[in-house]
Amino acid sequence: MRVAVIGLHWGHVHINAYRALGHDVVAVADADYDYCNKVGDMYGIPLRYSSADELQNLKVDVVSVVVPAKHHNEVLRKVMKLGCAVICEKPVLGLTASQDMYDGLRDDIFFNYAYPFLRDIGVFYEKLKGMGMLRRIEIECLYNLPQNDGMSTEEMFFETVSHPVALVVHAVPDIVSAVRTSETSILAESSGGTEICVVCKKDDSIKGIKHRVSVIGADELVLSGGFTIGSNWHYLPIMLNGSPVSGEHWPDEDPWYTANRNSLGCILRFFAHEQSMDDTLKAGAFSLQKAMIVEKILNCLKNSR
Repeated sequence: MRVAVIGLHWGHVHINAYRALGHDVVAVADADYDYCNKVGDMYGIPLRYSSADELQNLKVDVVSVVVPAKHHNEVLRKVMKLGCAVICEKPVLGLTASQDMYDGLRDDIFFNYAYPFLRDIGVFYEKLKGMGMLRRIEIECLYNLPQNDGMSTEEMFFETVSHPVALVVHAVPDIVSAVRTSETSILAESSGGTEICVVCKKDDSIKGIKHRVSVIGADELVLSGGFTIGSNWHYLPIMLNGSPVSGEHWPDEDPWYTANRNSLGCILRFFAHEQSMDDTLKAGAFSLQKAMIVEKILNCLKNSR
């Protein structure tokens, strides 16, 4: 497939993923045109643009939108006119969106939530299926990142916690309510009665991110991992009732690169008519409808503004 990538910071990950999957990235775009040229030179990509407006006559099969979330609405409206497949980085529109801004987004846009494609996540979901009624899911995210500067508490909350929330939404999609219970926490509930407690806060004792997801039913299942700035993501063993059911993992390649490659590859198989929508969603991909469940949970952060 012929691909264009708009937004070239995390866009590097998309470029490398498409190439590894055997697709041809023919165009890149970024508001910083000098930087766009540098990236084009780095990867040998011939077509470089400074905005999505300049892509209107471009013939491509797929466009990746990898700009900051506050620009998603504007850019998505433009690339939808190209008539090609669209993949957008998470979240859908995020905290900057009013309800009417979601109207008219195409149902076939996919959003790149890569957490369900991380190594050993299959073990987590397999064990989850055998737990029966889930009474409570606790998501804890601790972070201390240099990009905190200039971002509000709500923006950092949304950006940091959206991945493990997506992990849970993939398994428990029937969320019916969500409310912010404090500056650092949200409480959501599924139609089946599962409580989902989300806590996300800055922790100056670390330099990076730590995630912990605890699922409580007849058994207790715990998934945890994180990274220190300058090192790759580190998995701890998945624990079932206090006993490990997977190994500890120190990957050579940053596992988020692998997960993003697997996520994009899964979506592209749907675009290539190689698998059904149902199979694509079951594998872990996020359609607009599925991504809006994550948005529903985290949009309650707007209530404090």
